[in-house]
Amino acid sequence: MDGFKNCEHFPDDGVSGTVFSRPELNRLLDLVRQDMVATVIIKDQSRIGRDVLEVGLLKREFEEHGVRLIAMGDNLDTAQGFDMMSIIRDVFNEFYVADTSKKIRAVKRANALAGNARTGRPPYGFMRDPDDPQKYVVDEPAAEIVRELYRRVIAGDGVAKIAADLNRRGVETSKMRYKRMHDMPLPEEAHQWSGQQVQQIIQNETYIGNRVLQRLTTPSYKNHTRVVKPKEEWCILENHHAPLVSAEEFELVQQLRSVRRKVSYTGDLGVLNGLIKCADCGDNLRILHDVAKDYSAYLCRRYANGRKCTRHSINRQLLEELVLEELQRVTAFARRDRAKFTEAIRSEKDKAAQKALRAKTAQLAKDEKRVADLDAIINRIYEDHVAGKLSDDRFDKMLSTYESEQAAVVAEAEALRTEVAAAREKADCIEKFLKLCEVYTDFSELTAEVARTFIEKIVVHEAVKAPGHRYKRESQRIDIHFTFIGEFPKEQAVAADEAVAA
Repeated sequence: MDGFKNCEHFPDDGVSGTVFSRPELNRLLDLVRQDMVATVIIKDQSRIGRDVLEVGLLKREFEEHGVRLIAMGDNLDTAQGFDMMSIIRDVFNEFYVADTSKKIRAVKRANALAGNARTGRPPYGFMRDPDDPQKYVVDEPAAEIVRELYRRVIAGDGVAKIAADLNRRGVETSKMRYKRMHDMPLPEEAHQWSGQQVQQIIQNETYIGNRVLQRLTTPSYKNHTRVVKPKEEWCILENHHAPLVSAEEFELVQQLRSVRRKVSYTGDLGVLNGLIKCADCGDNLRILHDVAKDYSAYLCRRYANGRKCTRHSINRQLLEELVLEELQRVTAFARRDRAKFTEAIRSEKDKAAQKALRAKTAQLAKDEKRVADLDAIINRIYEDHVAGKLSDDRFDKMLSTYESEQAAVVAEAEALRTEVAAAREKADCIEKFLKLCEVYTDFSELTAEVARTFIEKIVVHEAVKAPGHRYKRESQRIDIHFTFIGEFPKEQAVAADEAVAA
């Protein structure tokens, strides 16, 4: 360069200007801090970076070490004094990055909604379709492992126990299988399954046939840390590929994973452990054993830990027999007469709610039409005002009236929409329970899988003591809440059984 001697180049090719930990820039700064640099010459200010704060700090550091900065394209030379336009140019350089980032995010989301997003390797249990890389096909050996994971969680196994068993059997992890199938170098030591890997699989909607995109993002173009978006911002393409498990199994597993289960000192969980709640404090009931008497019972955990509550104890065998009997009764009724079963769940109160729902659905349609009509009216009075057909005072009064009405109607419509969606979801839940009854038909024994499939929770009330007795029980109330449908009116099932017997 003319007039400059002992020049050295610091090229950072292919590195974003939003990154300020670039190899050559770092090398330059090391020399600046050693006072070995007299002048820094760049094409324009954006070559240093595109962040107002970071570039400002670099300029200050240059100034502190007596380094002259020349940006040829921007006509900047710090030897000529302070240049206000230099700061403005830094702002525009950052604005360019921010605007580009916003557009790229919008394009990626549009591609995701269209099903054209590029992603990494398919989830464990799937392979890319050779004819269409955007589609998934089932990798059957791995798919069977996925199905096993769901079955075992439903049966009551924890994720750590499942992972340990997979490692003991030598089952390949997702990464190992992918490398082997694509002829990639394998590590000397095989990757091991972990509880976290198992949990990621059983929480992944991909296994019910949905493709989940836009799940991860970065906080901004300045922060490249990967974070999980709120679920409502994900792009979920339903029925994208063949499912490995049913939607009912997936929902059940999510529900079961939310229930904490603790092993007793004998190592026995009990088939109902984690499902039994205290009616008064809401805490779980824990299982206790008397080995000498060969006796097991459930007891309020809060009471057992010396906190404020009462025993709420119940014999384990008695409770399991009661639950099994009720399961047999309800599921037999459901399989025998779907229509009457559905009617039995919908109490008189629910029937009245259904009638009200039909009225609300009709009202919702009217409200949505009225909102559209008000939009048209408001547009019309705007046009009349512009054309001079309405005075300012008249226009303000009419606009205020119509906008107030529209706000009220929109609020009412939103409330009705929520109520209608909730009612429809309840109807769907009944169908889900009926499907479970079709899958599970053998109720000769109460297993952990059956219990955790059909029971949401069991609420145990404090026993009522017989008059004049300290320990003898007169009665004890047990509320059984079934998965998807809640409590079932026992008198309905009894009546149905009596009708069949007759």
